[in-house]
Amino acid sequence: MSAESHAEVGIHDEDIHDSTYQPPPEKTIEEIMSVDQEDESLRRYKEALLGAAQAEKIIVDANDQRKVIVKKLALVVEGHDDMELDLTGDLSQLKKQVFVIKEGVHYKVRIDFIVQREIVHGLKYVQKTYRMGVPGMQF
Repeated sequence: MSAESHAEVGIHDEDIHDSTYQPPPEKTIEEIMSVDQEDESLRRYKEALLGAAQAEKIIVDANDQRKVIVKKLALVVEGHDDMELDLTGDLSQLKKQVFVIKEGVHYKVRIDFIVQREIVHGLKYVQKTYRMGVPGMQF
């Protein structure tokens, strides 16, 4: 893909290469809530943001130690039913499922997931595309 076509689809060189972004150090919900307790407006803001999570950690699946549990990946095309991949089952079977997208079709990708135990930041989504079996652009 040329630089001109990158610009046409809104892709910038810094999006293609791994960034040098370093996420801030992880803090527990308790640490976040205990900082700046004297600032009333900041305390109320944190309470509004965290809701029930401030009282106790939200755990959806006690047997799953992950912080992010990805449930579904969906390809959303206007005028068509969403094509969904269930990511909770046997992941080895997913390689057999393929989305075929005609050139020029506008689509969106929807990811259904649950966050449990702690606040999560710095999630990264990597998409690999193939055209006629040849690897294409990685987003």
